[in-house]
Amino acid sequence: ENLFYWIILIFGAIGWVKGYIEQDFAYVFYAWSVGMVISVILCVPDWPFFNRHPVKWLESVPDRRVKQE
Repeated sequence: ENLFYWIILIFGAIGWVKGYIEQDFAYVFYAWSVGMVISVILCVPDWPFFNRHPVKWLESVPDRRVKQE
């Protein structure tokens, strides 16, 4: 999630500066679009390097609403 956030932020900032210098909003949209594509490619698939240190979850707690006999 942080990787996705930072990629979008960096590409958006670069596009905003380039668009401000060139006085064209299209640069902002293009940079943001490239950032979105790169971040989706990096973040959406279940890449093996994300699973090197898996999180160990706690055991599930039995439901208390069920009456025990």
